[in-house]
Amino acid sequence: MGELKNKRTRKKEKKIVVLGVGNLLLRDEGVGIHAVKELEKECFPAQVRIVDGGTGGIDLLFWLEEADYAIIIDCVRTKSPPGTIFRFPVTELDLGTDKQIASLHEVNLNKLLLLAKKLGKLPPTVIYGIQPAEISWGLELSPLVKQSLPRLAYLISQEIEKRLN
Repeated sequence: MGELKNKRTRKKEKKIVVLGVGNLLLRDEGVGIHAVKELEKECFPAQVRIVDGGTGGIDLLFWLEEADYAIIIDCVRTKSPPGTIFRFPVTELDLGTDKQIASLHEVNLNKLLLLAKKLGKLPPTVIYGIQPAEISWGLELSPLVKQSLPRLAYLISQEIEKRLN
C-alpha cells in the first residue's frame, strides 16, 4: 500500500523538448541545428529531449504534443546586427495573422504553431532566434553567428534548468 501511495504523490517530471530547426546547407540558416549539436554535448536529465528538426514540416507536431514545455531554435531575420540573439514566448506572436516569424526554410513555424494551438497540443513555448549574417550555399556558420553560438547554447541551458526546477 505504501508503494502505491508513493506513486500517487510522486511529482510528475516535466517533459521538455528543445527543437532546433533549419537548413544546414545554407550557412546561418542552419543555426538551430548547430545549436542542437552544441546542446547534445551537455548532460541533461532523461525528460529533456534535444531534437534536430531539420527542415521537417508538420511531423514536428509530434514533438510539441509530447512536451510540457518547448524551446524552439531558429534563424530569424530582423533589422538587428548579425549574431543578435532573441528570446520570445510564442504567446507574444499573433499566430492567426499574416504576421509571421521570418523563418527562412521549408518549415513554416507559424503554421506549425497555429496548428498545434488549434489542436490543443501547444505547450508553453519559447523561441530563441538568431539574426543571420549569410544565407548562401555552405555548411559553416558565418563568423559572427558562430561567435554567438556558445552564448545561445548557454541561454538555452539556463532556460532548461529553470524549467526543471
